[in-house]
Amino acid sequence: MTTPLDLIVLCAGGHARVVIDILRRGGSAVTALVDADTHLHGEAVDGVPIIGGDDKVLARDPASLMLINALGNAAAQVGSSGLARRRALFDTFKAKGYRFAQVVSSDAVVSPTAVLAEGCQIITGAIVHPGCTVGANTIINTGAQLDHDVRVGAHCHVAPAAVLCGAVTVDDECHIGAGAVIVQGIHIGRGAVVGAGAVVIQDVLAGATVVGNPARIRPT
Repeated sequence: MTTPLDLIVLCAGGHARVVIDILRRGGSAVTALVDADTHLHGEAVDGVPIIGGDDKVLARDPASLMLINALGNAAAQVGSSGLARRRALFDTFKAKGYRFAQVVSSDAVVSPTAVLAEGCQIITGAIVHPGCTVGANTIINTGAQLDHDVRVGAHCHVAPAAVLCGAVTVDDECHIGAGAVIVQGIHIGRGAVVGAGAVVIQDVLAGATVVGNPARIRPT
Protein backbone atom coordinates (compact mmCIF):
# COMPACT_ATOMS: atom_id res chain seq x y z
CA MET A 1 0.00 0.00 0.00
CA THR A 2 1.29 3.46 -0.91
CA THR A 3 1.33 6.04 1.89
CA PRO A 4 0.12 9.47 0.67
CA LEU A 5 2.71 12.22 0.89
CA ASP A 6 2.12 15.05 3.33
CA LEU A 7 1.19 18.37 1.70
CA ILE A 8 2.80 21.36 3.41
CA VAL A 9 2.04 24.94 2.41
CA LEU A 10 4.80 27.56 2.59
CA CYS A 11 3.51 30.94 3.88
CA ALA A 12 0.23 31.58 5.65
CA GLY A 13 -1.14 34.64 3.84
CA GLY A 14 -4.20 35.15 1.69
CA HIS A 15 -2.97 33.02 -1.21
CA ALA A 16 -2.64 30.09 1.19
CA ARG A 17 -6.40 30.19 1.73
CA VAL A 18 -6.92 29.97 -2.03
CA VAL A 19 -4.69 26.94 -2.58
CA ILE A 20 -6.02 25.16 0.52
CA ASP A 21 -9.58 25.60 -0.77
CA ILE A 22 -8.67 24.33 -4.24
CA LEU A 23 -6.91 21.29 -2.84
CA ARG A 24 -9.78 20.45 -0.53
CA ARG A 25 -12.32 20.71 -3.34
CA GLY A 26 -10.10 18.37 -5.33
CA GLY A 27 -10.04 15.82 -2.52
CA SER A 28 -6.54 16.54 -1.15
CA ALA A 29 -5.95 17.38 2.50
CA VAL A 30 -3.26 19.89 3.47
CA THR A 31 -1.24 18.64 6.44
CA ALA A 32 0.19 21.91 7.76
CA LEU A 33 1.51 25.38 6.98
CA VAL A 34 4.83 27.00 7.85
CA ASP A 35 5.56 30.72 8.00
CA ALA A 36 8.52 32.90 8.96
CA ASP A 37 6.29 35.09 11.16
CA THR A 38 6.64 33.63 14.64
CA HIS A 39 3.48 35.43 15.78
CA LEU A 40 1.49 33.06 13.58
CA HIS A 41 2.96 29.86 15.01
CA GLY A 42 0.30 27.82 16.76
CA GLU A 43 -2.50 29.56 14.84
CA ALA A 44 -4.41 28.05 11.90
CA VAL A 45 -5.59 29.01 8.43
CA ASP A 46 -9.08 27.64 7.70
CA GLY A 47 -8.43 24.81 10.12
CA VAL A 48 -4.91 23.96 8.92
CA PRO A 49 -2.30 24.42 11.67
CA ILE A 50 0.72 26.70 11.31
CA ILE A 51 3.37 24.47 12.87
CA GLY A 52 6.37 26.82 12.79
CA GLY A 53 8.96 28.11 10.34
CA ASP A 54 10.91 26.62 7.47
CA ASP A 55 12.96 24.53 9.91
CA LYS A 56 9.92 22.31 10.40
CA VAL A 57 10.11 21.37 6.72
CA LEU A 58 13.90 21.10 6.59
CA ALA A 59 13.78 18.55 9.42
CA ARG A 60 11.76 16.25 7.18
CA ASP A 61 12.96 13.82 4.53
CA PRO A 62 12.23 15.45 1.14
CA ALA A 63 10.82 12.15 -0.09
CA SER A 64 8.09 12.23 2.58
CA LEU A 65 6.24 15.33 1.48
CA MET A 66 5.26 17.75 -1.26
CA LEU A 67 5.42 21.52 -0.90
CA ILE A 68 3.07 24.25 -2.12
CA ASN A 69 4.39 27.78 -2.53
CA ALA A 70 1.72 30.15 -1.19
CA LEU A 71 3.87 33.27 -1.09
CA GLY A 72 1.76 35.85 -2.89
CA ASN A 73 2.85 38.70 -5.12
CA ALA A 74 1.30 41.88 -3.73
CA ALA A 75 4.60 43.72 -4.17
CA ALA A 76 4.46 43.19 -7.93
CA GLN A 77 2.01 46.09 -8.26
CA VAL A 78 5.04 48.38 -7.85
CA GLY A 79 7.72 46.09 -9.28
CA SER A 80 8.89 42.49 -9.48
CA SER A 81 10.23 42.17 -5.92
CA GLY A 82 7.32 39.94 -4.92
CA LEU A 83 8.17 37.49 -7.67
CA ALA A 84 11.85 37.54 -6.68
CA ARG A 85 10.93 36.51 -3.13
CA ARG A 86 8.61 33.81 -4.43
CA ARG A 87 11.36 32.45 -6.69
CA ALA A 88 13.93 32.54 -3.85
CA LEU A 89 11.65 30.45 -1.66
CA PHE A 90 11.12 27.91 -4.45
CA ASP A 91 14.83 27.73 -5.31
CA THR A 92 15.89 27.33 -1.67
CA PHE A 93 13.81 24.22 -1.16
CA LYS A 94 14.51 22.78 -4.62
CA ALA A 95 18.26 23.01 -3.92
CA LYS A 96 17.71 20.81 -0.87
CA GLY A 97 15.83 18.15 -2.81
CA TYR A 98 12.23 19.10 -2.00
CA ARG A 99 9.47 18.93 -4.60
CA PHE A 100 6.53 21.21 -5.30
CA ALA A 101 3.04 20.02 -6.12
CA GLN A 102 0.96 21.49 -8.92
CA VAL A 103 -2.31 23.09 -7.84
CA VAL A 104 -5.01 22.93 -10.54
CA SER A 105 -8.54 23.97 -9.66
CA SER A 106 -11.35 21.63 -10.61
CA ASP A 107 -13.08 24.75 -11.96
CA ALA A 108 -10.22 25.60 -14.33
CA VAL A 109 -10.20 24.49 -17.97
CA VAL A 110 -6.84 23.04 -18.98
CA SER A 111 -6.29 21.46 -22.39
CA PRO A 112 -4.77 17.97 -22.32
CA THR A 113 -2.14 19.28 -24.76
CA ALA A 114 -1.02 22.02 -22.36
CA VAL A 115 2.25 21.42 -20.49
CA LEU A 116 2.36 22.41 -16.83
CA ALA A 117 5.67 22.48 -14.96
CA GLU A 118 6.44 21.68 -11.34
CA GLY A 119 4.74 23.82 -8.74
CA CYS A 120 2.60 25.85 -11.14
CA GLN A 121 -0.85 26.89 -9.94
CA ILE A 122 -3.94 27.17 -12.14
CA ILE A 123 -6.54 28.96 -10.05
CA THR A 124 -10.35 28.92 -10.13
CA GLY A 125 -11.91 29.75 -13.50
CA ALA A 126 -8.61 30.04 -15.38
CA ILE A 127 -8.44 28.76 -18.97
CA VAL A 128 -5.32 27.21 -20.50
CA HIS A 129 -5.88 26.34 -24.16
CA PRO A 130 -4.16 23.82 -26.48
CA GLY A 131 -0.44 24.17 -27.06
CA CYS A 132 0.20 26.32 -23.98
CA THR A 133 3.12 25.87 -21.61
CA VAL A 134 3.25 27.16 -18.05
CA GLY A 135 6.60 27.29 -16.29
CA ALA A 136 7.63 26.17 -12.83
CA ASN A 137 6.31 28.09 -9.81
CA THR A 138 4.01 30.24 -11.97
CA ILE A 139 0.51 31.33 -10.95
CA ILE A 140 -2.28 31.59 -13.52
CA ASN A 141 -4.75 33.35 -11.27
CA THR A 142 -8.53 33.53 -11.03
CA GLY A 143 -10.25 33.73 -14.40
CA ALA A 144 -7.07 34.42 -16.39
CA GLN A 145 -7.10 33.18 -20.00
CA LEU A 146 -4.25 31.76 -22.05
CA ASP A 147 -5.27 31.30 -25.68
CA HIS A 148 -3.68 28.74 -28.00
CA ASP A 149 0.12 28.30 -28.02
CA VAL A 150 0.85 30.80 -25.25
CA ARG A 151 4.14 30.27 -23.43
CA VAL A 152 4.49 31.58 -19.89
CA GLY A 153 7.88 31.14 -18.26
CA ALA A 154 8.89 30.21 -14.73
CA HIS A 155 8.18 32.27 -11.61
CA CYS A 156 5.51 34.43 -13.28
CA HIS A 157 2.18 35.73 -12.06
CA VAL A 158 -0.70 36.16 -14.49
CA ALA A 159 -3.16 38.05 -12.30
CA PRO A 160 -6.96 37.65 -12.20
CA ALA A 161 -8.88 38.16 -15.46
CA ALA A 162 -5.78 38.86 -17.57
CA VAL A 163 -6.11 37.74 -21.21
CA LEU A 164 -3.15 36.49 -23.24
CA CYS A 165 -4.13 36.02 -26.88
CA GLY A 166 -2.71 33.35 -29.16
CA ALA A 167 1.05 32.74 -29.42
CA VAL A 168 2.00 35.28 -26.75
CA THR A 169 5.36 34.58 -25.08
CA VAL A 170 6.02 35.70 -21.51
CA ASP A 171 9.57 35.19 -20.27
CA ASP A 172 10.53 34.25 -16.70
CA GLU A 173 9.69 36.37 -13.65
CA CYS A 174 7.05 38.57 -15.28
CA HIS A 175 3.93 40.02 -13.66
CA ILE A 176 0.86 40.46 -15.86
CA GLY A 177 -1.60 42.67 -13.98
CA ALA A 178 -5.26 42.06 -13.31
CA GLY A 179 -7.45 42.57 -16.38
CA ALA A 180 -4.52 43.22 -18.71
CA VAL A 181 -4.89 42.22 -22.37
CA ILE A 182 -1.91 41.12 -24.47
CA VAL A 183 -2.69 40.81 -28.18
CA GLN A 184 -1.63 37.96 -30.42
CA GLY A 185 2.04 37.18 -30.96
CA ILE A 186 3.48 39.67 -28.43
CA HIS A 187 6.71 38.94 -26.55
CA ILE A 188 7.07 40.06 -22.92
CA GLY A 189 10.73 40.16 -21.87
CA ARG A 190 12.12 38.70 -18.67
CA GLY A 191 11.23 40.52 -15.47
CA ALA A 192 8.73 42.87 -17.11
CA VAL A 193 5.63 44.17 -15.36
CA VAL A 194 2.38 44.78 -17.24
CA GLY A 195 0.09 47.03 -15.20
CA ALA A 196 -3.48 46.20 -14.30
CA GLY A 197 -5.86 46.89 -17.19
CA ALA A 198 -3.08 47.58 -19.69
CA VAL A 199 -3.61 46.72 -23.36
CA VAL A 200 -0.31 45.54 -24.85
CA ILE A 201 -0.03 45.86 -28.63
CA GLN A 202 3.75 45.77 -29.02
CA ASP A 203 6.61 43.80 -27.49
CA VAL A 204 7.76 44.73 -23.98
CA LEU A 205 11.49 44.85 -23.23
CA ALA A 206 13.02 42.87 -20.37
CA GLY A 207 12.66 44.64 -17.05
CA ALA A 208 10.25 47.30 -18.35
CA THR A 209 7.00 48.34 -16.67
CA VAL A 210 4.15 49.25 -19.01
CA VAL A 211 0.75 50.73 -18.19
CA GLY A 212 -2.27 52.13 -19.97
CA ASN A 213 -4.23 51.61 -23.19
CA PRO A 214 -2.29 51.27 -25.37
CA ALA A 215 0.42 50.21 -22.96
CA ARG A 216 3.46 52.46 -22.71
CA ILE A 217 6.52 52.46 -20.46
CA ARG A 218 5.62 53.97 -17.11
CA PRO A 219 7.35 57.30 -16.49
CA THR A 220 9.98 57.18 -13.74
